[in-house]
Amino acid sequence: MNNNSVQLIDYMGSDKLHSLSAWASTFLELEIEMPAKIENRVDAIVDYILSNSKRMRSIEDLLRFLAENEHESPFRMSGFVFTMTTDIATHIQKLKHAVILEAENGESARYKELKEGKFYLPADWLEYGDVGHYWYQRLKSNSEALNQFYSDCLNDLIDAGMPKSRAKESARFFKMYNSQINTVNKFSFDGVMQFVKKRGTSHAQKEIREIALQMVQAVKNIEGKPFEYSLKAFGY
Repeated sequence: MNNNSVQLIDYMGSDKLHSLSAWASTFLELEIEMPAKIENRVDAIVDYILSNSKRMRSIEDLLRFLAENEHESPFRMSGFVFTMTTDIATHIQKLKHAVILEAENGESARYKELKEGKFYLPADWLEYGDVGHYWYQRLKSNSEALNQFYSDCLNDLIDAGMPKSRAKESARFFKMYNSQINTVNKFSFDGVMQFVKKRGTSHAQKEIREIALQMVQAVKNIEGKPFEYSLKAFGY
């Protein structure tokens, strides 16, 4: 509870797709007979190229070359869909990367009542003795109190005749920056790498850094390691 979180729910692509994208200028001339199943076509083309060309780099070498020389477009061919639960402050930081974040949709306080009352608490405060514990508990109690104000205000305004949509969208002003929302987010592989490059360092705020690193870890944990060499090319 009270933590931000990331979960990968879908993806498309692989190391082979990134390689195939880099070979786009040549592979269409090979007149390869495509398998009937679309999901088998990338493997068939890449395997054919690797087995019939003496000059072609291995997938690992090619992806490392692309990453080292900042040839980023092949890494945009793959895509990931993450669900995230983040506090409002971290959510705003994520939205600043609109070019990297290809698409996002989240729960709307205008169309639903925020009954869960989710909020984030910075656990590292507890490492600073009595002072840290005191302010941690103050933030917790104030968050709980303001969640109750939100609920009471919403219900009272509706009872007073205010339209539900306006009551919901305005009662949320009682919510603080640490209130959490759920979102669905789409990134390319290059987008994930750019995001973690900008926000996954010690210079970034702790909360957004943890989100960036969780995204990379989710990609690393995909069964079968389809992005093993792409991740390795960027140092992960």
